[in-house]
Amino acid sequence: MKLSEDILRQLILEQVQEACGKMQSIDMHVDPTHDKEDHEGSMAKRQMFKTAQYAADIFDMIEDGEEFPAWIQSKMTKIADYIGVVKHYLEYDHVMGERKLTKAEKEKREEIAMAMEKENPGMPMDKKMAIATAQAKKSS
Repeated sequence: MKLSEDILRQLILEQVQEACGKMQSIDMHVDPTHDKEDHEGSMAKRQMFKTAQYAADIFDMIEDGEEFPAWIQSKMTKIADYIGVVKHYLEYDHVMGERKLTKAEKEKREEIAMAMEKENPGMPMDKKMAIATAQAKKSS
């Protein structure tokens, strides 16, 4: 018996749902299926859709006053930080409009990022770069 790609996908989906249960659906007007032609925007939307589904599931699992191990607290803090960085970048980009940095702005960004590294070595690099980029653009 030859299995088609669609039958294999369906079998895998059934196994995943059996093992994990059906995930809570969030209506974000995004089709989570893959298109043959993939673009960065649609890929990002699929990733954020999956992230939102997981976040909703986790939110429902957490009881008020529940305590977690330090490593889980650290992961939740990173998640909140990373999603905040992306949100603020997109907000800033939409308000200010995207443009490439000049050579002087790139140099200024590097200076700012290096100074931030000395002041706060624990801050994630992507956050430092987002802040440094915004400050470099603002100072020119």
